[in-house]
Amino acid sequence: MTANNDTSAPADISAALDAASLNDNPPPDVGADSQKLRQLTSNLSLDDDDAALDKSIDALIKQWKLCISELRQLAAAAKIPIHGLNSLLKVQQRALDKAVQKRERGLLSAANYFGIKSCCWDDRWDIVKKCSGLVSVNKEFPRSPRVPVSPGEGWLAYKDGLFQEKPISVDAVVDSGATWLKLISIPPKTLEYQVMAEGWESEEDEDGGEDGPQSEGDGLAHTEFVDSIRKIVLAAKWNHCPHLHLLLPGLREGQSEVVDRVLNFVRNRVGDGVVSITLSCADSAFLVDAPPESSGAIAALADQRDLLVGDDCRRITPVVNLDPSALTALVTDLHHGPVLLQPKAQQEIISKSILDHETDNNELVSRQDILATILLPALRGRKLLCTQSAAKYFRQLIGAISTHSEEKRALLILPPVGGERGLSREEIISELQKWSNVPIPSDLNLPVEIVQDITTEDVEPLVAAGRLPPMALGVAKDLSQLNCSVYLYGWANGMTTITGHRGIERQIQLSLATHWTRGENNPNERPPDIWHRHLGGYLIHRDKPKEWREMTGGEVPQEVIRWTHPWTTWGRGISTYGVPDTKTWPGVGHEDMQGYGRRINPWKPPGQIEDEQN
Repeated sequence: MTANNDTSAPADISAALDAASLNDNPPPDVGADSQKLRQLTSNLSLDDDDAALDKSIDALIKQWKLCISELRQLAAAAKIPIHGLNSLLKVQQRALDKAVQKRERGLLSAANYFGIKSCCWDDRWDIVKKCSGLVSVNKEFPRSPRVPVSPGEGWLAYKDGLFQEKPISVDAVVDSGATWLKLISIPPKTLEYQVMAEGWESEEDEDGGEDGPQSEGDGLAHTEFVDSIRKIVLAAKWNHCPHLHLLLPGLREGQSEVVDRVLNFVRNRVGDGVVSITLSCADSAFLVDAPPESSGAIAALADQRDLLVGDDCRRITPVVNLDPSALTALVTDLHHGPVLLQPKAQQEIISKSILDHETDNNELVSRQDILATILLPALRGRKLLCTQSAAKYFRQLIGAISTHSEEKRALLILPPVGGERGLSREEIISELQKWSNVPIPSDLNLPVEIVQDITTEDVEPLVAAGRLPPMALGVAKDLSQLNCSVYLYGWANGMTTITGHRGIERQIQLSLATHWTRGENNPNERPPDIWHRHLGGYLIHRDKPKEWREMTGGEVPQEVIRWTHPWTTWGRGISTYGVPDTKTWPGVGHEDMQGYGRRINPWKPPGQIEDEQN
């Protein structure tokens, strides 16, 4: 391909771009030639003549079409939707259409041109193409809870309320949620003015005294530029993002002593062990190097994304903490399906339960797909923990209403204390596979390790040691002993707690809103890392068919004999209690509740009741 000498776009590129309709097939990848279009749009000044303006406008429109076309290719290639991409495409298409209309009417001046150019996303797209694992674009993240509501109002009143602090917007979330990209446009003169306005003088750091670095920090820390970055860091901590990549195309290192000191201050004093910061200035290789060709870039952005990372951009830590609903989801017949080791009647009951549930059309994920597509991918390769209280509650549930096959799986993932020599991981997985029609991954680290509880008495020392933020004191008092044990353990140890219990997650968010206080930047001011997905955390007892007795042939087999126990509400599942942490449920309630549920009083004729009362 040979470029024309008059600096206009090459003829074959122009033809490809002109022929590219955003509703038809996208244009071919023009690779490095697209850089020539940018050169035409980067050197225009307000004093240029009409011919130069027309040429730059035409190049911008072609460049814009190419950007939108590549973004559409990315949307089509993504295995799961990229948050914000469809909205971005709509905005870009609308802005481009308006620019084309003005161009056709001859209404574009040089001033209009620069305004239109600022709307084009191609500069950010060139940056994003250098990354991989794109999760979201133009994403807003909170850095505080929402405004608290009174106890009587609950979640519905809370979920759409305003945040106590203004959310932070980032340009893209890449590396499968591990990195935020944020473009900050600030010229060096503005930054220098902000520093001098705070009273900082460069020679204060040269005296070698103890007050030099501190004086510098006092001045630099209160500039608008540094303050805005601190807010982004707080939002990253609140959302458990470990890395910020800040793009500073208006600044260059080595040209201003003031700018260099501010950048060093941000690198060394604003970032910390929780959130690291990378700065890319105008002369950095990340911004200077040309982006890769679009087909390879799109493949990296779409294919290298962790599919477990959803719209919340939350990643799962290498060590995970399982709550009882996650443990239950690992063993229930509803997820493993019928197996040959079960009696035929039980296999039919399981199949009927799964079929009935699918026809209800109430679930986000089919029951038979929860293990294969959500829970097992989230657990494989990670160390699995649960607290003593979670293990005790889970075993109570299994001992009360489980089937024989559910009990066998429970003994494999959480063996009894003081039993015989434990099986190896390979032996556990092999045995578990016999009781499941879902493939069990070989890197599932079983059995689950049981760890010490965290009680309300432990919270204050953990806050003093900096392992928990001060608001944990109030949150712990709002939770039952079980939930305090489970969620504060993950919170204090910086690990993800996996749950299928939407009610408890919401209750914790309501409690955080109540006990969070605005104040000095607290490095530990972060909420617990809770990874909630629909896991269907209940045993088959909850959703067994109404006609299950008839399906057994009239005689209840031993495999399901626990279903005949006189309990009514026990076993409806940890994720289906309605209002979490009521005082009427063991584990979720208080220790003064000794029974598993509410017994059914045997039915008696009205006359017999009156005789007994007399």
